[in-house]
Parts: sequence; structure tokens; C-alpha cells
Amino acid sequence: MRIEFQPAYVLHTRPYRDTSLLLDLLTPDFGRIGAVAKGVRRGKSQRRPLLNPFIPILVSFGGRSSLKTLTAVEADGIGHRLAGLSLYSGFYVNELIVRLLGEQDPNPDLFDDYRWTMNALSTNPADASPEPVLRQFEWRLLDGLGYGISFTEEADTGEPVRADALYRFDPEAGFIPTYSSRDPQETPKLFVGSDLLACAQADFSQPQTLMTAKRLSRLMLHPLLGNKPLKSRDLFRPAGW
Repeated sequence: MRIEFQPAYVLHTRPYRDTSLLLDLLTPDFGRIGAVAKGVRRGKSQRRPLLNPFIPILVSFGGRSSLKTLTAVEADGIGHRLAGLSLYSGFYVNELIVRLLGEQDPNPDLFDDYRWTMNALSTNPADASPEPVLRQFEWRLLDGLGYGISFTEEADTGEPVRADALYRFDPEAGFIPTYSSRDPQETPKLFVGSDLLACAQADFSQPQTLMTAKRLSRLMLHPLLGNKPLKSRDLFRPAGW
């Protein structure tokens, strides 16, 4: 198989042998692929500067095994300029994709969502939290993987979520109306309808809604990530996240 000029982003790199790199690439037509870029760590390789995260590129590759060989790479636009919390957020997004997206699973919508996310992070004001962007990406990713849930319909009845009602989150179903919980372990799984409706509209103007969204994302992602922590989350600890 030989593929020419496929849009791509580098998600992760690691050294391979003496002069090469192993790459995790996100592409629209082939999903996440592993590829080896031979010789790019030797001397002043013209390809090496392009093989960094957050740079839109066009790649050509071939090979019969799951590990492809990169044969060409060129820029496909200006790289996204990320700094501070936005940079850490970019690494977090990349790690999520590497952990959750299977190899060679085509997902053009996810590629578009990723490009939107990088644009949003690069234009996010330095004094503004990137959390609203991250929550939207997480939920789009979960939708694309088949684990999305409705924020506007009750799981057991299909009736509209009521702003004044209390709901218990079920990872396999969604939001189920409840009245109270005497079990302290259930409290993190309880959500107010008004916050869910705000999340559905991506309205994070209220601090409570943003806190709710983060708590919900953790609950949704945990069954997929398991107990192995995300390394990129350590970057946020000095900022108190």
C-alpha cells in the first residue's frame, strides 16, 4: 500500500534506532497510524522540523505491516502556536487520542474536531481557561468512539431533561432522574438538570457549569482509560488543575 499526500498531525514521537523516529499520526482517511521516519535524526534533516506536534502536514507513506514507512512530508499550513495551559492542553488532547483511538480506524470527523480544537487553543486568550475547549473535544471524541450520551434527554424515559431536576449518571445509559442519595459514593455521580442543559449548549459562562463539565468528563473517560493515569495531566498540577 502506498498513500500520497494524506493530511496529518503528529501526535507523539519517540527515538527509533540511531537516526530515526517512531511517529503516531492522526489522519482523516486512516485514523491513527504508526510510522517510522527513517534518518530524520541524522544531521540537518529538512523533514525533522515538520515532525512535531500541532503542525498540519501532508504525509506520504507505504508498507504492508501496521507500522508504515514515511516516504515524504511537507507543510500543510501554519503550525498552531500553543503556549502555557494551551500547550499542556494540546499534549493532553494528543495523549487522549493515542490512548483511545485504535490504529487505522478512519474517522474524518475526529480529524476535523482535532483541527478545530487546535485552532481554538491557539486563539484562546492567555488569561482564559482552555477547559471549555477541552470539554467539547472530549465529548466529541466520545461521540465518535460510540460512547456519547445525551445531555438533553432522560436515559430511562426519553423525556427532556428538566432544569430543576436531579440526575444520577449511569456510564452505560446516561442521566436518570433521582431524588436523593444517602450513599456518599454516589454524590459525584449526581448532576443538576440546569448544568446538563448548559453543557449541551456549550455554555460555560457559570463556574458551576464548568466544574460540573469537568467532573462529568472524568466519569465518562474513566471506563475507557482505566487506572493508568494520563501523563499529560501532571503538567497541569502546578496550575492547580
